[in-house]
Amino acid sequence: MISFRYHVFTIVAIFLAVALGIAVGNAYVQPALVDQLQRRTQELTAQNAAYRGELRALEATVSQLQAAGDILPVLDRRGLVGVPVIVVTQDGTDPAVLEQTVNALDEAQADLRAVLSATDKVLPADTATRPDLAQIVGLPSDTPADEVAAGMADALAQRLFTGLPRRGAQPDRRDLLDELLRGQYLRFAQGRSVKETDLPTLGGRGEIVVVLSGSTEGLALPPESFVVPLVESLVSRGADVAAGEPASTADAFVDVLRGNGDLDGSTLVTVDDLDWPIGGAALVLGLERASTLGQGGHYGFRDSAESPIPPVP
Repeated sequence: MISFRYHVFTIVAIFLAVALGIAVGNAYVQPALVDQLQRRTQELTAQNAAYRGELRALEATVSQLQAAGDILPVLDRRGLVGVPVIVVTQDGTDPAVLEQTVNALDEAQADLRAVLSATDKVLPADTATRPDLAQIVGLPSDTPADEVAAGMADALAQRLFTGLPRRGAQPDRRDLLDELLRGQYLRFAQGRSVKETDLPTLGGRGEIVVVLSGSTEGLALPPESFVVPLVESLVSRGADVAAGEPASTADAFVDVLRGNGDLDGSTLVTVDDLDWPIGGAALVLGLERASTLGQGGHYGFRDSAESPIPPVP
């Protein structure tokens, strides 16, 4: 039989082996691990320093771009003085975009006739078709909701481009604008309401349409469902159009238009930083260039833009 003393010696030997293993591990493995961790920490520290440097450079660039908005009073050639303009936006758009647009147009002394905003009722969250909206835009009541929204965009483009038809051409004189406002598919925004008796005067040849969209929070009414087809329909009719959005947005609008080859060669003006003063300057200068030279352009800070602002003669 194995004696008790043998058990004691065996247990002691095991503990000595464990202690020896720990000692050896501390002596050889741990220093290597510490060195590896130290190198990794140094690499991360260097990367963070580089990122901080890039962030400071970007912040400086943003500050310069924002400060550059003061160039409008210097460069504006007053080409929009008295020119009628209608702004069309949609609910949920970054308020800074609309504010910069209105301020820039007012500073250019344009005749801002109205600011219309499409409501989320145009394309409800449940994507259920609105039979009354379908009827207003002349579509069957069972038309899919997204097609109805696109149909509203096309009908609104026609109304803004041609104005209200004369009585001889349309005896009943249905006014699409009035019906869309009554149905709460459109509303007046930015305190630029229009009297009901003045609605027939909105729209017609010679009026510029500025279309706005974009938000960092995302929009209930996707741009491709309404504002994109609105701009495309206006351009196809030969209207003078500008499209703008904020520098940061969750919904593609301006880039979609810039990527549409069918719009190339038109007088369309796009601005991708219209929440900044320089974006407002680009809008005004771009519209003036389009009206005098017949040349559109894409302005802002993205790769798809030609330059921050249009070339100045």
